[in-house]
Amino acid sequence: MKLKIIIAAVISILCTSLKAQEIILGEKKPCPGETYEYSFNGTSCDGNIMWSVNHGTIVERKKFSVKVIWQEGFVGNGAWHVRAHYTPQFGASCGTSTYFEQPIKVNAVSDFKILGDDVIPGGFRGTKTYTAQIKNALFPATSYLWTTKIGTTITTTTTTVPTFNLNITNDNLEWIMVQGKNSTCSSLGASSKMDISMSTIFSGPNDICSEGTYTLINPGTVTLENAAGIATLTSLGNNKWKVTRINGGNGIVKLKSTKSGKSYDYEIKVGGSINLGIESMVGLQDFPSGDQFTVVEGTSNYKYTGVLTVKNSNNSIPTTYTWTKILGTSGIPLVTWSSNNNKVVVQSKGVGGSIQLRCTVTSGCAVFTKDYTFYLGNSPY
Repeated sequence: MKLKIIIAAVISILCTSLKAQEIILGEKKPCPGETYEYSFNGTSCDGNIMWSVNHGTIVERKKFSVKVIWQEGFVGNGAWHVRAHYTPQFGASCGTSTYFEQPIKVNAVSDFKILGDDVIPGGFRGTKTYTAQIKNALFPATSYLWTTKIGTTITTTTTTVPTFNLNITNDNLEWIMVQGKNSTCSSLGASSKMDISMSTIFSGPNDICSEGTYTLINPGTVTLENAAGIATLTSLGNNKWKVTRINGGNGIVKLKSTKSGKSYDYEIKVGGSINLGIESMVGLQDFPSGDQFTVVEGTSNYKYTGVLTVKNSNNSIPTTYTWTKILGTSGIPLVTWSSNNNKVVVQSKGVGGSIQLRCTVTSGCAVFTKDYTFYLGNSPY
Protein backbone atom coordinates (compact mmCIF):
# COMPACT_ATOMS: atom_id res chain seq x y z
CA MET A 1 0.00 0.00 0.00
CA LYS A 2 2.83 2.39 0.92
CA LEU A 3 4.52 1.63 -2.41
CA LYS A 4 1.34 2.51 -4.32
CA ILE A 5 1.04 5.78 -2.45
CA ILE A 6 4.66 6.65 -3.18
CA ILE A 7 4.25 5.83 -6.91
CA ALA A 8 1.07 7.94 -7.10
CA ALA A 9 2.85 10.82 -5.37
CA VAL A 10 5.78 10.59 -7.82
CA ILE A 11 3.42 10.60 -10.81
CA SER A 12 1.55 13.59 -9.36
CA ILE A 13 4.80 15.46 -8.81
CA LEU A 14 5.94 14.54 -12.34
CA CYS A 15 2.69 15.79 -13.93
CA THR A 16 2.85 19.00 -11.90
CA SER A 17 6.46 19.46 -12.96
CA LEU A 18 5.59 18.84 -16.63
CA LYS A 19 2.77 21.38 -16.47
CA ALA A 20 5.03 23.95 -14.88
CA GLN A 21 7.79 23.30 -17.41
CA GLU A 22 7.16 23.65 -21.13
CA ILE A 23 8.36 20.31 -22.43
CA ILE A 24 7.76 21.32 -26.07
CA LEU A 25 8.76 24.76 -27.25
CA GLY A 26 7.34 26.30 -30.41
CA GLU A 27 4.51 28.34 -31.91
CA LYS A 28 1.15 27.36 -30.44
CA LYS A 29 -0.96 29.43 -32.87
CA PRO A 30 0.68 28.82 -36.24
CA CYS A 31 -0.57 29.59 -39.72
CA PRO A 32 -1.57 26.72 -42.00
CA GLY A 33 0.79 25.79 -44.81
CA GLU A 34 3.85 27.37 -43.17
CA THR A 35 6.83 25.63 -41.51
CA TYR A 36 7.39 25.78 -37.74
CA GLU A 37 10.07 24.24 -35.53
CA TYR A 38 9.28 22.50 -32.25
CA SER A 39 11.99 21.44 -29.77
CA PHE A 40 12.09 19.14 -26.75
CA ASN A 41 12.78 21.03 -23.52
CA GLY A 42 12.83 18.11 -21.12
CA THR A 43 15.19 15.32 -20.09
CA SER A 44 15.16 11.96 -21.83
CA CYS A 45 16.85 9.12 -20.01
CA ASP A 46 18.13 7.42 -23.17
CA GLY A 47 18.48 10.59 -25.23
CA ASN A 48 15.88 9.43 -27.76
CA ILE A 49 12.79 11.44 -28.73
CA MET A 50 10.03 10.15 -31.00
CA TRP A 51 7.84 12.82 -32.53
CA SER A 52 4.32 12.65 -33.93
CA VAL A 53 1.77 15.26 -35.04
CA ASN A 54 -1.94 15.32 -35.72
CA HIS A 55 -3.24 17.18 -38.81
CA GLY A 56 0.25 18.18 -39.81
CA THR A 57 3.29 16.91 -41.70
CA ILE A 58 6.80 16.54 -40.24
CA VAL A 59 9.15 17.80 -42.96
CA GLU A 60 12.42 17.64 -41.00
CA ARG A 61 13.58 15.59 -37.99
CA LYS A 62 16.50 16.20 -35.65
CA LYS A 63 17.36 14.50 -32.37
CA PHE A 64 15.57 17.02 -30.16
CA SER A 65 13.43 18.98 -32.68
CA VAL A 66 11.16 18.69 -35.68
CA LYS A 67 9.87 21.03 -38.35
CA VAL A 68 6.13 20.82 -39.08
CA ILE A 69 3.76 22.14 -41.72
CA TRP A 70 0.27 22.33 -40.26
CA GLN A 71 -2.72 21.38 -42.38
CA GLU A 72 -5.41 23.90 -43.16
CA GLY A 73 -8.29 21.43 -42.83
CA PHE A 74 -9.73 20.47 -39.48
CA VAL A 75 -12.28 18.13 -37.97
CA GLY A 76 -14.93 19.43 -35.60
CA ASN A 77 -13.45 22.26 -33.57
CA GLY A 78 -9.85 21.38 -34.48
CA ALA A 79 -7.55 18.66 -33.14
CA TRP A 80 -3.98 19.70 -33.97
CA HIS A 81 -1.17 18.69 -31.63
CA VAL A 82 2.53 17.84 -31.55
CA ARG A 83 3.64 14.97 -29.32
CA ALA A 84 7.07 13.99 -27.96
CA HIS A 85 7.55 10.39 -26.81
CA TYR A 86 10.43 9.93 -24.36
CA THR A 87 11.67 8.12 -21.23
CA PRO A 88 11.92 10.45 -18.22
CA GLN A 89 14.89 10.37 -15.87
CA PHE A 90 14.59 10.36 -12.05
CA GLY A 91 18.01 10.89 -10.57
CA ALA A 92 20.16 7.99 -11.69
CA SER A 93 17.27 5.81 -12.85
CA CYS A 94 14.91 5.82 -15.85
CA GLY A 95 11.16 5.96 -15.59
CA THR A 96 8.51 4.37 -17.79
CA SER A 97 8.23 5.58 -21.40
CA THR A 98 5.69 8.38 -21.67
CA TYR A 99 4.83 11.32 -23.88
CA PHE A 100 4.00 15.00 -23.68
CA GLU A 101 1.35 16.42 -26.02
CA GLN A 102 1.22 20.10 -26.88
CA PRO A 103 -2.18 21.26 -28.21
CA ILE A 104 -1.94 23.55 -31.23
CA LYS A 105 -4.56 26.04 -32.40
CA VAL A 106 -3.87 26.62 -36.09
CA ASN A 107 -5.13 29.93 -37.43
CA ALA A 108 -7.26 28.11 -39.97
CA VAL A 109 -10.31 29.62 -41.64
CA SER A 110 -13.63 27.84 -42.02
CA ASP A 111 -15.01 27.12 -45.45
CA PHE A 112 -18.34 28.62 -46.47
CA LYS A 113 -21.64 27.98 -48.14
CA ILE A 114 -22.28 30.55 -50.87
CA LEU A 115 -25.80 31.98 -50.79
CA GLY A 116 -27.25 33.65 -53.88
CA ASP A 117 -28.78 32.89 -57.28
CA ASP A 118 -27.21 29.93 -59.06
CA VAL A 119 -29.53 30.34 -62.05
CA ILE A 120 -29.74 33.78 -63.65
CA PRO A 121 -32.12 34.60 -66.52
CA GLY A 122 -30.34 35.07 -69.81
CA GLY A 123 -30.14 38.72 -70.77
CA PHE A 124 -30.07 39.91 -67.16
CA ARG A 125 -27.87 42.97 -66.72
CA GLY A 126 -27.31 44.34 -63.25
CA THR A 127 -26.06 43.36 -59.82
CA LYS A 128 -26.44 40.06 -57.96
CA THR A 129 -25.38 39.78 -54.31
CA TYR A 130 -23.63 36.69 -52.94
CA THR A 131 -22.97 35.90 -49.28
CA ALA A 132 -20.34 33.62 -47.71
CA GLN A 133 -22.15 31.80 -44.89
CA ILE A 134 -19.55 30.46 -42.44
CA LYS A 135 -19.73 26.75 -41.57
CA ASN A 136 -17.69 26.91 -38.33
CA ALA A 137 -17.87 30.16 -36.38
CA LEU A 138 -14.81 29.19 -34.31
CA PHE A 139 -12.60 29.81 -37.34
CA PRO A 140 -13.74 33.17 -38.77
CA ALA A 141 -12.19 35.10 -41.60
CA THR A 142 -11.20 38.76 -41.52
CA SER A 143 -11.22 39.14 -45.30
CA TYR A 144 -12.66 37.28 -48.27
CA LEU A 145 -11.23 36.59 -51.70
CA TRP A 146 -13.94 36.26 -54.35
CA THR A 147 -13.08 34.72 -57.71
CA THR A 148 -15.38 34.68 -60.73
CA LYS A 149 -15.08 33.04 -64.13
CA ILE A 150 -16.82 34.90 -66.93
CA GLY A 151 -16.12 33.22 -70.23
CA THR A 152 -12.32 32.83 -70.33
CA THR A 153 -11.71 35.70 -67.91
CA ILE A 154 -11.00 35.01 -64.23
CA THR A 155 -11.34 37.99 -61.88
CA THR A 156 -10.59 38.30 -58.16
CA THR A 157 -11.98 40.78 -55.64
CA THR A 158 -11.22 41.12 -51.92
CA THR A 159 -13.86 42.24 -49.41
CA THR A 160 -13.74 42.73 -45.64
CA VAL A 161 -17.37 41.66 -45.25
CA PRO A 162 -18.85 38.28 -46.24
CA THR A 163 -20.90 39.73 -49.12
CA PHE A 164 -20.00 40.44 -52.70
CA ASN A 165 -21.95 42.45 -55.29
CA LEU A 166 -21.33 40.98 -58.73
CA ASN A 167 -22.03 43.21 -61.71
CA ILE A 168 -23.31 41.10 -64.60
CA THR A 169 -22.70 42.57 -68.05
CA ASN A 170 -23.05 39.50 -70.31
CA ASP A 171 -24.34 35.92 -70.40
CA ASN A 172 -20.99 34.18 -69.88
CA LEU A 173 -20.82 33.87 -66.07
CA GLU A 174 -19.81 30.28 -65.16
CA TRP A 175 -18.98 30.19 -61.45
CA ILE A 176 -18.13 32.13 -58.31
CA MET A 177 -15.71 31.04 -55.56
CA VAL A 178 -14.79 32.42 -52.14
CA GLN A 179 -11.88 31.83 -49.74
CA GLY A 180 -11.46 33.30 -46.28
CA LYS A 181 -8.25 34.72 -44.81
CA ASN A 182 -7.10 35.21 -41.23
CA SER A 183 -5.49 38.58 -40.51
CA THR A 184 -2.39 36.97 -38.96
CA CYS A 185 -1.68 34.57 -41.83
CA SER A 186 -0.82 34.97 -45.49
CA SER A 187 -2.50 31.75 -46.63
CA LEU A 188 -6.11 31.47 -47.73
CA GLY A 189 -8.65 29.01 -46.36
CA ALA A 190 -10.44 26.27 -48.23
CA SER A 191 -12.31 27.36 -51.34
CA SER A 192 -16.08 27.17 -51.68
CA LYS A 193 -17.53 27.25 -55.18
CA MET A 194 -20.95 27.79 -56.74
CA ASP A 195 -21.58 26.92 -60.38
CA ILE A 196 -23.87 29.44 -62.05
CA SER A 197 -26.08 28.94 -65.08
CA MET A 198 -27.34 31.70 -67.32
CA SER A 199 -30.71 30.33 -68.42
CA THR A 200 -32.39 30.62 -71.79
CA ILE A 201 -35.34 33.01 -72.02
CA PHE A 202 -38.08 32.24 -74.57
CA SER A 203 -40.59 34.59 -76.12
CA GLY A 204 -43.33 33.58 -78.54
CA PRO A 205 -46.90 32.23 -78.60
CA ASN A 206 -47.97 29.46 -76.24
CA ASP A 207 -50.51 28.18 -78.78
CA ILE A 208 -50.17 27.90 -82.56
CA CYS A 209 -52.69 26.91 -85.19
CA SER A 210 -50.30 26.92 -88.16
CA GLU A 211 -46.92 28.36 -87.13
CA GLY A 212 -45.19 30.56 -84.57
CA THR A 213 -41.89 32.46 -84.35
CA TYR A 214 -39.80 32.30 -81.17
CA THR A 215 -36.94 34.50 -80.00
CA LEU A 216 -34.44 33.03 -77.53
CA ILE A 217 -32.07 34.97 -75.30
CA ASN A 218 -28.86 33.08 -74.47
CA PRO A 219 -29.75 29.94 -76.45
CA GLY A 220 -27.66 26.77 -76.50
CA THR A 221 -28.46 23.84 -78.77
CA VAL A 222 -32.12 24.27 -79.71
CA THR A 223 -34.39 21.29 -80.45
CA LEU A 224 -38.12 20.53 -80.63
CA GLU A 225 -39.17 17.65 -78.38
CA ASN A 226 -42.25 15.35 -78.56
CA ALA A 227 -42.92 16.75 -82.03
CA ALA A 228 -43.17 13.65 -84.26
CA GLY A 229 -46.21 14.06 -86.52
CA ILE A 230 -47.13 17.33 -84.82
CA ALA A 231 -44.70 20.13 -85.76
CA THR A 232 -41.30 20.94 -87.25
CA LEU A 233 -38.55 23.37 -86.21
CA THR A 234 -36.68 25.78 -88.49
CA SER A 235 -33.80 28.07 -87.52
CA LEU A 236 -34.30 31.61 -88.84
CA GLY A 237 -30.96 32.95 -87.59
CA ASN A 238 -30.39 35.85 -85.20
CA ASN A 239 -31.61 33.70 -82.26
CA LYS A 240 -35.01 33.11 -83.87
CA TRP A 241 -36.75 29.80 -84.62
CA LYS A 242 -40.03 28.90 -86.33
CA VAL A 243 -42.34 26.08 -85.21
CA THR A 244 -44.65 24.90 -88.00
CA ARG A 245 -47.68 22.67 -87.50
CA ILE A 246 -47.82 19.52 -89.59
CA ASN A 247 -51.19 19.20 -91.33
CA GLY A 248 -53.64 17.69 -88.85
CA GLY A 249 -51.06 17.56 -86.08
CA ASN A 250 -52.29 18.11 -82.52
CA GLY A 251 -50.39 17.97 -79.25
CA ILE A 252 -47.99 19.65 -76.86
CA VAL A 253 -44.39 20.07 -77.98
CA LYS A 254 -41.38 21.50 -76.11
CA LEU A 255 -38.92 23.97 -77.52
CA LYS A 256 -35.71 23.04 -75.69
CA SER A 257 -32.41 24.86 -75.26
CA THR A 258 -29.47 22.84 -73.91
CA LYS A 259 -26.39 24.71 -72.68
CA SER A 260 -23.50 23.72 -70.39
CA GLY A 261 -25.22 20.48 -69.44
CA LYS A 262 -28.51 22.13 -68.46
CA SER A 263 -31.74 22.34 -70.44
CA TYR A 264 -34.58 24.85 -70.48
CA ASP A 265 -38.03 24.12 -71.95
CA TYR A 266 -40.87 26.15 -73.42
CA GLU A 267 -44.21 24.38 -73.84
CA ILE A 268 -46.21 25.01 -77.02
CA LYS A 269 -49.73 23.76 -77.72
CA VAL A 270 -50.07 22.88 -81.39
CA GLY A 271 -53.44 22.68 -83.14
CA GLY A 272 -56.42 21.30 -81.25
CA SER A 273 -59.28 18.88 -81.80
CA ILE A 274 -62.63 18.39 -80.09
CA ASN A 275 -64.81 15.30 -79.94
CA LEU A 276 -67.35 16.13 -77.24
CA GLY A 277 -69.30 13.42 -75.50
CA ILE A 278 -71.07 12.66 -72.22
CA GLU A 279 -68.85 11.31 -69.47
CA SER A 280 -71.56 10.80 -66.82
CA MET A 281 -75.12 11.67 -65.80
CA VAL A 282 -76.76 11.75 -62.37
CA GLY A 283 -80.50 12.25 -61.91
CA LEU A 284 -81.03 12.64 -65.66
CA GLN A 285 -82.89 10.73 -68.35
CA ASP A 286 -81.62 11.57 -71.81
CA PHE A 287 -83.30 11.55 -75.17
CA PRO A 288 -81.82 9.94 -78.31
CA SER A 289 -80.58 13.30 -79.54
CA GLY A 290 -78.05 13.40 -76.67
CA ASP A 291 -78.69 17.06 -75.92
CA GLN A 292 -82.07 17.01 -74.13
CA PHE A 293 -82.71 15.61 -70.66
CA THR A 294 -85.44 15.12 -68.11
CA VAL A 295 -84.39 15.82 -64.52
CA VAL A 296 -86.00 12.98 -62.57
CA GLU A 297 -87.55 13.35 -59.13
CA GLY A 298 -85.32 12.81 -56.11
CA THR A 299 -85.46 13.09 -52.32
CA SER A 300 -83.12 15.99 -51.57
CA ASN A 301 -84.10 19.50 -50.48
CA TYR A 302 -84.06 20.34 -54.18
CA LYS A 303 -86.60 17.76 -55.32
CA TYR A 304 -85.13 17.78 -58.82
CA THR A 305 -81.35 17.72 -59.21
CA GLY A 306 -79.54 16.70 -62.38
CA VAL A 307 -75.76 16.57 -62.94
CA LEU A 308 -74.24 16.36 -66.43
CA THR A 309 -70.51 15.87 -67.06
CA VAL A 310 -69.15 16.18 -70.58
CA LYS A 311 -65.67 15.41 -71.92
CA ASN A 312 -63.48 16.05 -74.93
CA SER A 313 -62.11 12.62 -75.88
CA ASN A 314 -59.27 14.23 -77.86
CA ASN A 315 -57.10 15.11 -74.88
CA SER A 316 -53.76 15.78 -76.59
CA ILE A 317 -54.33 19.48 -75.83
CA PRO A 318 -55.76 20.71 -72.50
CA THR A 319 -59.46 21.53 -72.81
CA THR A 320 -61.48 24.23 -71.08
CA TYR A 321 -65.26 24.35 -70.69
CA THR A 322 -67.49 27.38 -70.09
CA TRP A 323 -71.27 27.39 -69.62
CA THR A 324 -73.84 30.11 -70.33
CA LYS A 325 -77.62 30.25 -70.07
CA ILE A 326 -79.44 30.57 -73.41
CA LEU A 327 -83.10 30.08 -72.53
CA GLY A 328 -85.19 29.18 -69.51
CA THR A 329 -88.57 29.44 -67.85
CA SER A 330 -89.17 32.17 -65.29
CA GLY A 331 -91.30 32.31 -62.17
CA ILE A 332 -92.30 29.40 -59.97
CA PRO A 333 -90.86 26.81 -59.77
CA LEU A 334 -87.48 28.53 -59.88
CA VAL A 335 -84.79 26.70 -61.88
CA THR A 336 -81.18 27.27 -60.79
CA TRP A 337 -77.88 26.05 -62.22
CA SER A 338 -74.13 26.08 -61.51
CA SER A 339 -71.04 24.82 -63.33
CA ASN A 340 -67.49 23.75 -62.63
CA ASN A 341 -65.36 23.21 -65.74
CA ASN A 342 -66.93 20.25 -67.58
CA LYS A 343 -69.71 19.64 -65.01
CA VAL A 344 -73.07 21.41 -64.79
CA VAL A 345 -75.77 21.05 -62.10
CA VAL A 346 -79.45 21.93 -62.69
CA GLN A 347 -81.90 22.15 -59.71
CA SER A 348 -85.49 23.01 -58.86
CA LYS A 349 -87.85 22.45 -55.93
CA GLY A 350 -90.83 21.92 -58.21
CA VAL A 351 -91.90 20.31 -61.44
CA GLY A 352 -92.51 22.08 -64.72
CA GLY A 353 -89.59 24.38 -65.45
CA SER A 354 -86.90 24.13 -68.13
CA ILE A 355 -83.51 25.65 -68.96
CA GLN A 356 -81.17 25.59 -71.95
CA LEU A 357 -77.40 25.90 -71.34
CA ARG A 358 -74.59 26.31 -73.85
CA CYS A 359 -71.21 24.66 -73.33
CA THR A 360 -68.28 26.31 -75.14
CA VAL A 361 -65.31 23.97 -75.44
CA THR A 362 -61.82 25.24 -76.26
CA SER A 363 -58.84 23.03 -77.05
CA GLY A 364 -55.90 24.94 -78.51
CA CYS A 365 -57.07 26.36 -81.82
CA ALA A 366 -60.31 24.38 -81.85
CA VAL A 367 -63.53 25.88 -80.45
CA PHE A 368 -66.85 24.00 -80.30
CA THR A 369 -70.26 24.86 -78.83
CA LYS A 370 -73.19 22.63 -77.95
CA ASP A 371 -76.55 23.45 -76.35
CA TYR A 372 -78.17 21.22 -73.73
CA THR A 373 -81.83 21.49 -72.63
CA PHE A 374 -83.09 20.28 -69.25
CA TYR A 375 -86.79 19.70 -68.34
CA LEU A 376 -87.59 19.55 -64.61
CA GLY A 377 -89.78 16.54 -63.86
CA ASN A 378 -91.54 16.33 -67.21
CA SER A 379 -90.83 16.46 -70.91
CA PRO A 380 -92.64 17.78 -73.98
CA TYR A 381 -91.89 14.53 -75.77
